Amino acid sequence: MILYHAPPSYYSMVARLALLEAGVAFDSRAMDLHMAKEQLAPWYQAINPHMTVPALVDDNATLVDSQDILRFASAKASSAWLDREAAVSDQIETVVQAFYAIPIENLTFTKAMRKIPPLRFIFPRMLGKIVKKLEAELETAENPDAIRAKVLINEQRISYFTQGDLKEKLETERAHVTAFLKNIPEAGPLLFGDKVSSADIVCAVLLARLEMIGELALLKPVPELNAWFERFQGRAAFGSADIWMKLHVRRLLLRR
Repeated sequence: MILYHAPPSYYSMVARLALLEAGVAFDSRAMDLHMAKEQLAPWYQAINPHMTVPALVDDNATLVDSQDILRFASAKASSAWLDREAAVSDQIETVVQAFYAIPIENLTFTKAMRKIPPLRFIFPRMLGKIVKKLEAELETAENPDAIRAKVLINEQRISYFTQGDLKEKLETERAHVTAFLKNIPEAGPLLFGDKVSSADIVCAVLLARLEMIGELALLKPVPELNAWFERFQGRAAFGSADIWMKLHVRRLLLRR
C-alpha cells in the first residue's frame, strides 16, 4: 500500500494521521508539489485524475480523496475507534462533514496575503502558470475532462484571491471556522469518549493548521478544546504523522 502525499498538504495530514492512528501499514511517497509539480505529471494523473494529494494505492483499489482514506482507516480500526458506536456515530459524521465544508486554503492564503502583501501577486501568478501548463496539455491529454476541471478550479482560485476585499474575506473565513469550533463536543479524554474517532483526526489537523497560520489564539477555541488538543499532541500517531504546526519554508520547497 502506497500513500502519495505532500508533507505540508492539509489533507495529506488527515490521511497520514488517520492511517497511523488505525495502525494501517503503508509505504510513503512524498510528492514535490511546488518545484517539480509532480501532481501534474502524466504518471500521477493516471493514479489520481484530480491531480491532488493524498492518494492511497494498493492492489485492490485507489483512493484519491482524504475523506475516503479517513473512512478506510476507520473501517480498518473497527471497534478501536468510536465511529460505529450507535450513540455517537451521527455526531462524529456531522463533525467530519462540517470539517470538509471549511475552505481551509481560502483562510490560509488570505491570511498569508494580508500579512505579506507581495504574495497577492505571487500566488495568482503561480496559479496562472499552472493553468497555462495544463491548457498546453489539453490537445494530447488522455483525460481532457480532468484537465479542464483542474483549470477551472485554478481559475476560480485566481478570481477569489484577486477580486474583492481581502480583509472582508478573512473575517468571513474566520467566522466559518469559529462556528465549527463552537460545535465541537469534549466528552472525555477524546472528543466523543475514551476512544479516538474520525472527529479527533480532522479536528487535530484543523487546530494544527490554525496554529501554523497564527489563527488559533485569535479564534480562541473553548478551553476544553484547547486542553483536548494539548493531550492529543501527545499521542504516538500525532508525533509520527508529520503534522505541521509551524511553517517549514525549506521543506516546503523540497520534496522531503
